[in-house]
Amino acid sequence: MRIDVHSHFMSPKLARRLERRSRFPYSRLVDGTYHFYCGPGTTVSMMPAISDMARKLEDMDRRGIDVAILSLSVPGPERLGGKQADLVAREANDLLAELIADQTDRLWGYATLGFGDIDASLKELDRCFSTLGFRGLQLFSNINGEPLDAPRFRPLYARMAELGRPIFIHPTVPLNQNYLTDLIPVPVLAFIVDTTLAAMRLALSGVLAEYENLPIIIPHVGATLPYLMARLDAMLPFFGGPDAMKEPSRYLKRLYMDTVAYRPEPLQWCFSLMGASQLLFGTDHPYARWDLPGGLIEGLPCSDHEREQIFHGNAERLFRP
Repeated sequence: MRIDVHSHFMSPKLARRLERRSRFPYSRLVDGTYHFYCGPGTTVSMMPAISDMARKLEDMDRRGIDVAILSLSVPGPERLGGKQADLVAREANDLLAELIADQTDRLWGYATLGFGDIDASLKELDRCFSTLGFRGLQLFSNINGEPLDAPRFRPLYARMAELGRPIFIHPTVPLNQNYLTDLIPVPVLAFIVDTTLAAMRLALSGVLAEYENLPIIIPHVGATLPYLMARLDAMLPFFGGPDAMKEPSRYLKRLYMDTVAYRPEPLQWCFSLMGASQLLFGTDHPYARWDLPGGLIEGLPCSDHEREQIFHGNAERLFRP
């Protein structure tokens, strides 16, 4: 069995809503395809398999994927700000529920939130689990320019920890854009930098320590976390001041990471550091070479039991009904 924890959706209805806007985020129909202008240097096109579930299921069948857990692609509703963000988040959740209603054995959902008002977001979160039957929550790597460790988000982590539901952190328009959005495509580097920054801040701010049993998933084989954990541990005592956290990698190693990679080496390094118990099969469908991770896991030097953990065992444990 294979459960893909990193698969995206987008709806033409959301595209048409954003088409009315003249500032980020907005959408435009170009030669029959919607393009989402999320922020400076961050533009994403709406590929057919991101809105057509029949196409998505065909792709899944070709790669032997039994279940895909769908998360909203960028731009997230939080970038709209205020009440409109909460309204569009609710609309996105309802649209996802409609898309997967006839395929609940194969398509599961992540909730998305607007954060215009934290109480409204918590109420919407509960609706997503109790009424819509979603399995987890997607957070973007910053919330409209706010870091994920901002104090106003603590009630969200408390609620997710209480529910025991996983959080999937996906990159978005990066907090830092100097020389990250002009020459190098944003998904190549800026997305990875922003996800790494979000995870490190969650560790160093104490969020991961406070909610130690809260499952949090970092995509793209952990961004650069596997490469930087030892450096963080070694250098923080010298540059972090007298109150610096001791060995923050203790908390970072509790994170889960998905298998979105394009060569064996990054996946092998992530596996060697995190172990099979912290890895989850993910593809990033329908973007880039989403077809590669399955084969990379098949070639991973691990036991059959560990491979099964990665392909489905860990996901079955975390994404319970």
